[in-house]
Amino acid sequence: MHKPQYKPEKTEFQTRDRWLTFAFALGPLAALSNLMAGYALVPTACAQASKMMLHVSTAAFFVVALIGALIGWRHHNTFTDADGALWQQRSRWFALVVTILSIGSAVVILAMEIPNVILRSCD
Repeated sequence: MHKPQYKPEKTEFQTRDRWLTFAFALGPLAALSNLMAGYALVPTACAQASKMMLHVSTAAFFVVALIGALIGWRHHNTFTDADGALWQQRSRWFALVVTILSIGSAVVILAMEIPNVILRSCD
């Protein structure tokens, strides 16, 4: 009887690629989640006349965005000698994109905190 021939599995998508894909979404999702949490917490902050929940929420999502940048930077530094294989160059480029996107998201989160600092809680 003839055995069916199986195609070899593609092994280029390894654990580091999964981490980079996770970190790619982490920064922007942190910024969007901060926006949604801010909208949800404003009525409570207005009723309590305290913006502490808004500040804590912003700090938490800022840290999440920085974790995404840290993951990207860590993987970017592992491919400092990426002159060899094409997958190494692509992984290094993707890690740089993840780092920049996460840092940009962290800056956006800080920018969204400015009205919380300047305005009153019911404005």
